[in-house]
Amino acid sequence: MADGPGGAKAAALVADPSDEDVSTQVYLGVVKSYNDRRGFGFLACEETADRYGRDVYMPKAEATMAALQAVGVERETAAAMVLSGSASASATAAATAAAASGKSPAKAAAAAAVAAEKEKLDAGSAGEKAPPAPRLAEEDLVLFRVRLSVEGYPQAVCVQRLKKLSGTVQRPTAFPAPGARRSDAAAEGVGLIHSEAAGSLLGSPTVSFQRLACGQAAAGVDGAGGALAAAMTAANAAEAKNISLVKTDRASGSVLGCFTLDLPRTGGEAPSSAPNLQLTCHGFGDKLILAGLPPDLDDTELMRFFSKQGASGTIVAHARACSFASVSFQATADVARLLGRTAHAFADDKDTLIARLLDLAPGTELTATLPALPAPALSAGGYPNEADTLEPGSLLVVWSPLVLAVAYSAELRPAGSNGPWAAVDVASNRLGASSNRFDSNCSSCKVTGLVLNSAYEARISYFTECGTCSEASEASTPCMPAASVNHGASTAGPPIAPMLQAAAPAGYTQTLPAAGFPAAGSGTSPAIFLGPQAGLGAAEGFGSHALNVSMPPPFAAPGDPRHLSFGAPPPQAVAPLGMPPAPPAWPASLLV
Repeated sequence: MADGPGGAKAAALVADPSDEDVSTQVYLGVVKSYNDRRGFGFLACEETADRYGRDVYMPKAEATMAALQAVGVERETAAAMVLSGSASASATAAATAAAASGKSPAKAAAAAAVAAEKEKLDAGSAGEKAPPAPRLAEEDLVLFRVRLSVEGYPQAVCVQRLKKLSGTVQRPTAFPAPGARRSDAAAEGVGLIHSEAAGSLLGSPTVSFQRLACGQAAAGVDGAGGALAAAMTAANAAEAKNISLVKTDRASGSVLGCFTLDLPRTGGEAPSSAPNLQLTCHGFGDKLILAGLPPDLDDTELMRFFSKQGASGTIVAHARACSFASVSFQATADVARLLGRTAHAFADDKDTLIARLLDLAPGTELTATLPALPAPALSAGGYPNEADTLEPGSLLVVWSPLVLAVAYSAELRPAGSNGPWAAVDVASNRLGASSNRFDSNCSSCKVTGLVLNSAYEARISYFTECGTCSEASEASTPCMPAASVNHGASTAGPPIAPMLQAAAPAGYTQTLPAAGFPAAGSGTSPAIFLGPQAGLGAAEGFGSHALNVSMPPPFAAPGDPRHLSFGAPPPQAVAPLGMPPAPPAWPASLLV
């Protein structure tokens, strides 16, 4: 066989662990790809990627050997069947039956050869296709050794398929702290899986695992499948060496993973000496959100890597402060598969490159790594259905809830000052205290103790369960605090049309994957929300949602008794907004 690196000689031989050119180290990997017609494939493994800079080629002979041994054929018999070319379904059945009756491996192989020949004759006379022979499949977990080909490429030998056992994660490991060592198991804790299959096979249904077994996927209380270590620990409990997500009941906004993507630059214009990109990534459901994109990175370059991982498309939004991208996949399982391995080899022109999923760097929790929410609404009036309005010196901040958020931070400052922002204290509803995170169920807050004749503006940030935070939203429309207690009659005015999405300010651009996205200001909500923080669109859970507001009465002229400053013009010639209704209805998949 001459397919793949190594040629016919290496593919025709079945390696033995004692061979001098076979590595003593045994690696754990996954079948990344497998060609049914040719019968060879490639194995993905972090350790071999670090050592050889590529995936490991698996020749047909070794793949067939592993498949035969996985269904119960002894190694010596399997080797004879591979070398004689009698590895069909009927030959496999004959070999296992002969071994069960006590026949030697040689006699079992002979029985397999006879059965294979008979199967060919029967299929030829009947004109039917022979049943498929045992084979390896993509995503199979394997143990293997390495032999170098004549050209110096790594080849997998002595391949053994591992048995996958399914179970449910009962105790997940903790999210790693940014900058923590991956081997710091004490800080992350030991996870536990309950598996009835493990109980039948190993005597105990409880299986432990470390975070390293999950790659960069965050283990939750989910259905999981994985490979168990053959050796038992001192506590007589098996340890899973590889965990993969099978299904999950987590909310759509749950974080599947939080990591740094070390991505090589690709494309003809990218110099070979260009440093790798370091992009902060979050996995949510069937999407990845990337932050920190350079200005020259577009969706085409991103898809050179992500298309090989099963991604269906990307949206890139560039802004002055921070640029983001949303990468879409067909299903959550595709995202989990990407996160489950920390090294991914991919081809670009004639080179093989390695993208790595690294732990977050120190200080990442202090950096905004998620797109912003739309600007909040700021009002001096009360809720339309409430009898009482706000007391003097108060404002109400209302924002659109987001399913990804576990907490929010509201900040205010005098409008037009360009000064520092002050956070709203959760307990006192005043500015400047440290208790500044509102619960995920909260979508509004009252702010008291404000100066009556000063206009304020507000912004919102949110936090996710992995501890990272978003860009702050665009500032709200300025608004004066409530001047006196009333019952809403003086602040209600004729309704105005819903606010439409504004066009992007100067200096803000967007990159769209295809036509079909309406232009800003066209009266139709575009797919990407463009603002100073470049939030990503409603399809990603970051869209702008219009709020219906009522027009407040005009400012009183100077000298009018109703004027808030008693004769002096207000510092901001902006009319306060009336109170908007409750937050808009979000799609069912994004409801908190």
